[in-house]
Amino acid sequence: MGDSIKYVFSRRIILPALLFFSLSIISTSSSASPWARTDGEILIISRAEYFSTDLTPANVGEPIGQFQRLESNNYFEYGLTESITIGGKAIYGTTWLNNAAVSQSQSGFSELEGFGQYQILRSNKHAASIRVAAATPVQLQSGARTSLMGKGVDLDFSALYGRDLLFKPVKIFTAAELGYRKNIGENADQIRTQITFGIEPHRRVLVLVEAFGTMSMQNHQKDGADFDIVKLQPSLVIKATERWSIQAGLNREVAGRNLELGRTFFIGLWSRF
Repeated sequence: MGDSIKYVFSRRIILPALLFFSLSIISTSSSASPWARTDGEILIISRAEYFSTDLTPANVGEPIGQFQRLESNNYFEYGLTESITIGGKAIYGTTWLNNAAVSQSQSGFSELEGFGQYQILRSNKHAASIRVAAATPVQLQSGARTSLMGKGVDLDFSALYGRDLLFKPVKIFTAAELGYRKNIGENADQIRTQITFGIEPHRRVLVLVEAFGTMSMQNHQKDGADFDIVKLQPSLVIKATERWSIQAGLNREVAGRNLELGRTFFIGLWSRF
């Protein structure tokens, strides 16, 4: 590998924007949200995502290449009881790294996760839940940069709250999540946040605006990942039938530390059984 590639992998973090799941069914029930699945209900979401970013070393000032990633993000939830939801996700992708010196690609699973969520409160207007998850960190062989390569296991502990703000003439709701991710390895622990604002002007149409934040605790070891990032994600959800829905949108990284900012275009298909 040439010196320029070594520099990019050692000094820059070029990771496709990881998906923190958006609201999926046109109702207050949503994936990775305070509203639990009903007993026996299954939600399956499959998304195709394209991420890209320019490689711009600080001492150069102009792009020297591009990093791209095409991912398949598969997610499911199952209502174990009226208050307990379990689920998981698997992300598989192919990356391309191109500059004047080298052009290369890699494929593999970038993340696997399982979780359990308990709903502690639910009423006509609001809901609250707690969530515990375990995940394998992003791996170098799947195309991640060296500075984001995970070692060990990530453990997530989250609190979620959602509230319906208006029912007529349109439905408006909001949801928030605050979590702590503990890495059993060399990566820094993280505080992770998500805020969702949704408007449903029609029973088959949902407009979402979401914000995601990751803040490093900067307690990483020598070669562990250490980065901050803020992302905005507008999207549109169309409920094609009672079972099937389609979502399309953009995830834009608007601020960060120790990484190159990029953007993700995505389209998703999910069903509820």
